Amino acid sequence: MGCGQSAEAAAAYSNRGSIATLPVVDKATLEEYLQVEKELGEARRADPQVLSQLEMKKEALQKMTQKVEQLERHYADLEALARDGDQTDTKEAVGALQSGQRVSTAEEERVAGFNNKEIAKQERDEAIRQKENIQREVEQLQNKASRLQNLLTKQDALLGKIFGGEYGSELENKLEQELDALEAHKARIMEANYKWRQAQMMMEFACRQLAVAVQKWQDLPEVPQTSLEVRYTMAAEARNNLVAASQNIEGAHRTLSHVEFPYCNPDEVETLNKATSYVFTDMQSEERHAHAGQCYDITHKRAAALLQWFDQVLNTTIMEDLAKVNLMVKETSQKLRQERVRLIKLKAQEVWGADVDIEIDSGVSADDEDLNAMLMEGVSDSEVAKTDETGDSPRAKTPPPLTAEEMAPLPTSEAIFGKSYEQLQEDLEQMRTELESDMNYFQQEQDRQAERARGDLQAKLNARRRNRAMRSLEEKQRQELAEGAVLS
Repeated sequence: MGCGQSAEAAAAYSNRGSIATLPVVDKATLEEYLQVEKELGEARRADPQVLSQLEMKKEALQKMTQKVEQLERHYADLEALARDGDQTDTKEAVGALQSGQRVSTAEEERVAGFNNKEIAKQERDEAIRQKENIQREVEQLQNKASRLQNLLTKQDALLGKIFGGEYGSELENKLEQELDALEAHKARIMEANYKWRQAQMMMEFACRQLAVAVQKWQDLPEVPQTSLEVRYTMAAEARNNLVAASQNIEGAHRTLSHVEFPYCNPDEVETLNKATSYVFTDMQSEERHAHAGQCYDITHKRAAALLQWFDQVLNTTIMEDLAKVNLMVKETSQKLRQERVRLIKLKAQEVWGADVDIEIDSGVSADDEDLNAMLMEGVSDSEVAKTDETGDSPRAKTPPPLTAEEMAPLPTSEAIFGKSYEQLQEDLEQMRTELESDMNYFQQEQDRQAERARGDLQAKLNARRRNRAMRSLEEKQRQELAEGAVLS
């Protein structure tokens, strides 16, 4: 029995059968159970999705840890190259370019090399900050999840004691199975909602950062060539926002790793990163400045389109599905709660000898939940790359939204929600069938090879016997011929 428990909690419950004779239970056990139910209700109201949130944050922490390790290796490689070469920094190199020297390809690569090192440091430091933020979130969630899991385990033990390890009624058994299935479906939708909203937040920041970068880049030609400090600062601010935007787009890809993005795919992000590497040389000529600006502007528009695509998925698919399953969970939970209250009252009457007024709080019902607040549970800016500037300036404009005809088609249900448990089971069964088929074929092939080997060996043995017989016959004939010669 698990009064309104989540899919994660279902595994903690023992396997009880159907109707059984109720054992004799003392008053203290019932009172302890009622207290546990009360505490469970409070815990669920405070953090209704804590168990699923913990698993998703652990996954995010694992991915970010791998990203930090990758960025640290990359930055270490660039530092090693810098130690072996020119120690000039980017600002000095840009100053040399603006002193009237002709910009050669080698000089461009030199400036780009200094710039790439600074970009690598920015990316590494930001990833480390994000990792530390996620780590703190995981620790906080672990404390809450441990308390909830302990209460669920205690509840299960008490229910087993009260009902002798059996279900109180067939109806309770049926309702609990239905609720577990609905909670599992809801958890799947909530996981998808979390990932899509986390990616949505990353793209919101990316769009604002790209808007700032485009604005800074458009303003740059208005600054005189003689104002090196101002020009360098403006270009550096544009670069920093481009780098952060790229990190946020990559973060959205990482969060929705099973989804193929119709805009801002990895190749487009790589193009943006290459353009960012040459920001300080592109600022030196009108033609290159215009070309780079076009690249930044196109990326901004496609990032805005991707954000609009995310919004459409969330508003037209995930929210609708969550509202439906939430209502079904509420109705089934209420029915199970009513049946459980009836059974507990019967048990209490058996123990106390009189009717007892019992209210069992199963936790959070759909009536208690704010759907909009529930949709944002667990979503935070801890995984977002940030910069000092924001897109609040009037000049940092947002590209116009796409029309319905221009918008890319929505992804499939499997791409949005991932594979269901039933689909995973089917895939597993298919893999098992294919493995058995492969093993049967392998065994048959081995048997055929063994049979051929036995046949080859037998043929060789027969040939050897014939050869020995022929040699024996030849030897005998030679002896007979030799004896005949002697007699004659």
